[in-house]
Amino acid sequence: MLREAPKKQTIPAKTLLIAAGSFFLIALLFLIFRSKAGFSLDQKFSQSKRMPILFSVLGEKDEYLFSLYAEFYPNEKKAALFFVNPKTSFDDGDKSLKEKGSSAPSYVESVLEDTLDSNIPFKIVWTKEQFQNWVNLLGGLNLFFEPKSLHITKNYARNKQTYILDGEDTFDWMSSLADDSMISHIRRLEIQETVLLTVLEAIHEKKDLLGKQRVAYLHSQMTTNLSLKEWETLIDFLKKEKIHFGVSEVPGEPMGRPKFRDEVLKANEETVKVAFHKFSSELRSLSFSEGERARIEVLNGTPKNGLARYGKVLLNDKGLKVLSVDNAWDSSFKSSIILNRSGNTQYTDIISDTFQGRRVYFALRKDLGLDATVILGEDFQNSKD
Repeated sequence: MLREAPKKQTIPAKTLLIAAGSFFLIALLFLIFRSKAGFSLDQKFSQSKRMPILFSVLGEKDEYLFSLYAEFYPNEKKAALFFVNPKTSFDDGDKSLKEKGSSAPSYVESVLEDTLDSNIPFKIVWTKEQFQNWVNLLGGLNLFFEPKSLHITKNYARNKQTYILDGEDTFDWMSSLADDSMISHIRRLEIQETVLLTVLEAIHEKKDLLGKQRVAYLHSQMTTNLSLKEWETLIDFLKKEKIHFGVSEVPGEPMGRPKFRDEVLKANEETVKVAFHKFSSELRSLSFSEGERARIEVLNGTPKNGLARYGKVLLNDKGLKVLSVDNAWDSSFKSSIILNRSGNTQYTDIISDTFQGRRVYFALRKDLGLDATVILGEDFQNSKD
């Protein structure tokens, strides 16, 4: 007896509609997630998109030292560096970031994402030991110390003008405080900005030193969500391109805390948002690149009269504005040097070219209201003759 073939079951139209709707919803959620998560690092470089990265540094016993929110603009070869002071307190209360300890980096990420309406896809956190290893692998950092710098700490007395600091010495300098006052924290942040800029420049200057194995070692010396391949892409970009950096800080109003007998920097999120967008827009504008906006002082570091005035003439001929000329604190400079005071590297690069490639040191001092200090030494005196 032949069996009747089973009847083909018909899937109800309603079920098909539900399935199609579910597929569409999943696809939509995937696109939204991808948009939120951002593109990979390779895509960001190839498509010339801005690339946000949050860097943070922790000290002894998970002490929070600072964060740096960086936006790289690959097509323009520029980067906006927005530093966060550990004394900052955001709108949710009076507690400072310093008091949040090792949880501060993730908290800063959350606040900045909300404040700047921008996803931060990549994060890097260094511990004390990791940062020291970084500096040592780069061969130390070449830094300049002037009399008004905080150059003496309980562990080191840096009495010469220039040093190549190893990792331990560098970390000691950038983590030390004269006292717990607000002014000491603000001054220390300038030192931390000086160190980070020197590290970023060293990656470009010492590119021949950074082979694949060393780059992989650097990747192992930090906590990050960057894959090794993405990390190699970032380092290759920093090695290949001469990036022009600009530096600013998360703004805040000093506010007393009677209970703790101290102050915090109270940050208003709307003010932070306006400040960053103004800073990044100016950095990327064409007018920012014009030397006429630079604020420069020229100092004579020799006993010979008239050297600083002659240096001013050379800079004026290049369209660079010199605010003042004077004698340096020391008249025995053998070599001419350029001190970057504001973190804006575009102006100091132009100044260096004007003086036949004289070395630029980062020595940030925002209180001076300058972009650069040029100190003319015996080498300039001899070339003038």
